[in-house]
Amino acid sequence: MNVRAFEQLVGPYRDELRVHCYRMLGSSHDAEDMVQETLVRAWRAQQALDEPRAVRAWLYRIGTNVCLDELARRRKRAIPADVGPPGDPDAPPVPVSEHVWIEPCPNTWLCAGSSDPASRIEIRESVALAFIAALQLLTPAQRAVLLLRDVLGLSAEEVADALAMTVPAAKSALHRARAAVQERAVAPDPDVDSQLLARYVRAWETADADAIVALLHDEVVLAMPPSPTWFAGRTATAGFMRGYVAPRARMQPVRLIRTGANGGTAFAVYRDQWGSFQLEAIQLVTARAGAIVTIDYFLMPQVFDLFGLPRTLLSE
Repeated sequence: MNVRAFEQLVGPYRDELRVHCYRMLGSSHDAEDMVQETLVRAWRAQQALDEPRAVRAWLYRIGTNVCLDELARRRKRAIPADVGPPGDPDAPPVPVSEHVWIEPCPNTWLCAGSSDPASRIEIRESVALAFIAALQLLTPAQRAVLLLRDVLGLSAEEVADALAMTVPAAKSALHRARAAVQERAVAPDPDVDSQLLARYVRAWETADADAIVALLHDEVVLAMPPSPTWFAGRTATAGFMRGYVAPRARMQPVRLIRTGANGGTAFAVYRDQWGSFQLEAIQLVTARAGAIVTIDYFLMPQVFDLFGLPRTLLSE
């Protein structure tokens, strides 16, 4: 098979492979590297592809093992709530941490999915931050089995073959993985109400802590990776908003630009730096019962370019 024919064969699966690698690793900026390695291995092993109609399962087998090799060389990723207790709302966030954190992925990565509404919902749920975080608590083998079976729809036999295990072993791993993930299941609203979002943006941009707090769910969780600091509940989050977030925003105003991450609603947060607004964070929000229930404030410059956003906004 020549290079052109190979690219035509595997090209339609590149985008979904990238999302698969993201689910496996919890890292958006590593996902593209894993896809490239998958395609290199596939090119070298193309003689093993007996049936071109089976190319999707073949590529996922290779890609999954590429990710398993990568996971064997590094620490697993996490969210702050999985590595330590909630922080003190009267203290500023801890600025650094030795932990390796889960990264957000842009919603543009999901555009290659099915046009069927039900399938689109399934794709969004499969990259929701809570689901990605739950995956990282599984063993790499359990993670791979769950994704190949429940997300990608491969048969038990295909999964066992892909991971070089017996079918009973694959079924056992799937059972344990499902049970572990279900324990952390959350059900945020799939879309945040536009009026709620408008009030939320206005509150941030006017540094109105009370207005932000009024929009929060009683069980709200606020996290700011790569800081390990996080807050649980409305009272603690309100204290942090009033004592740190709002005073800082009054000194250095922010602008929130709508984007999308992990299948949900997100904002690019720009902060005033000497006359221009610099991209500071990707903020992912979810809602439940008409109130903001999670705020994940990703201070991660390594992923900013993936969202196709300018680094600077001119001040008005």
